[in-house]
Amino acid sequence: MMLNITSQEREFLLELLDAKRTAMLHELHHTDTQDYKELLRRQVALLEELQQKIERAQVE
Repeated sequence: MMLNITSQEREFLLELLDAKRTAMLHELHHTDTQDYKELLRRQVALLEELQQKIERAQVE
């Protein structure tokens, strides 16, 4: 899939992903349920992968 975004949109997406990642890490730290912790870990990893892809993507 190809997605064309501006540099402003790219930066905004990165800010949103980073804010969500920070919130999820905070929630992970305060969670006692092991299954939920594992879910959060997988989601944080997915967010980090998305951030890396967006950071490497070329902006038009």
